[in-house]
Formats: sequence, C-alpha cells, structure tokens
Amino acid sequence: MKILVPVAHSEPDQRTAGYVINIGKRLNAQLVVLRILTEEESEAAGEKSLSLFVNIGREEKVPIDAILRRGDIASVIIDVAEEESVNLIIFGVSHGDIVAEWLNAGAMEKTDIPIVMIPKWVTAGENSPPKG
Repeated sequence: MKILVPVAHSEPDQRTAGYVINIGKRLNAQLVVLRILTEEESEAAGEKSLSLFVNIGREEKVPIDAILRRGDIASVIIDVAEEESVNLIIFGVSHGDIVAEWLNAGAMEKTDIPIVMIPKWVTAGENSPPKG
C-alpha cells in the first residue's frame, strides 16, 4: 500500500506527522510525502519540512519517499498521486491552506483515490487503544 501525504507549510505539526507515520506503520504502507513549495519558498525550506517525516519514519521503520514540487496545489497532488500509484491520500490539517485549495479546486471530484483528513490535535496513539 502507498499513502500520499501532501505538506504545504515549512513546519508541519509533529503530532500530525507522528500520527500519519503510525497509520503507515499499522498498515505496513509506504508513505510518499509531498512538499509543495510556494513561489517565495526555497528548496531548502521544503527539504527542512520533509526531514521531519523522513526522520520519524526512519525511527519507526516506515519507508518514506520524499518529493519536492512547485506548482498549483491541487494539480500537483493529483499528478503525484497518479505518478506514484497511491492507494490513499492523507492530509494533516494543521494549517488550512492546502485543504482549502484542494477543496476549492474541486480536486476530490477529479480523483477516485480515498482521502482522509487528520485534525491537528491528534496524538500519535501508539500506546492508547481505541475507547469504546
């Protein structure tokens, strides 16, 4: 299984990154972390934000492919999802820009890939069984 994780800010939330990586670990999945740069951002800024996922993934033994791209958020996400043949797209909703652009572009209607949105207040959940 391959999961695409788009990131559009220089500092992704560590809790969200840990949670997404935990999902990847539980599903025995490969994560494709996509950092989308704005016109003003340098590649160094993009590499810095990708490093959070790469480092946590290495610690948790979850394979991570890090991709850096520039362009229209919705188009880049769809292009990379198709190029990488992903099975799922997970958005970390720590900042609303990427999700807002995705929804405003009607991108969910342009792909058949399932999408999950993770709110910023989640915890990694490694040691807490589901309640219920």
